[in-house]
Amino acid sequence: MSQFDPQSHVVPHNLEDPIPVMFWDPLEFVLAVSLMGFGTIMNVWVFGLIGGMGVLLGSRYLKRGAKRGTMQHLLWAMGLQLDKSLVRHFPPPWVNDFIE
Repeated sequence: MSQFDPQSHVVPHNLEDPIPVMFWDPLEFVLAVSLMGFGTIMNVWVFGLIGGMGVLLGSRYLKRGAKRGTMQHLLWAMGLQLDKSLVRHFPPPWVNDFIE
């Protein structure tokens, strides 16, 4: 009989965490770069730059104490369906069954 080694079956808790892009989550980084791009396209690059930096710096304060996936849920509630699991398990955000 062989001994069971529990260390050989340990799964890390952060195995499926997204890989950060320059210290930020990929969703926050893409949101900030998109704001900067829209500011450049609309020829108001100063506002785009301020908005992008506001997203990157403000997200750090908004994430404190929040659970994982809060940003995806907020975007889903606003109508942007990014996460397929939210689409499968919940009704569309524009259909609200709880308010009559």
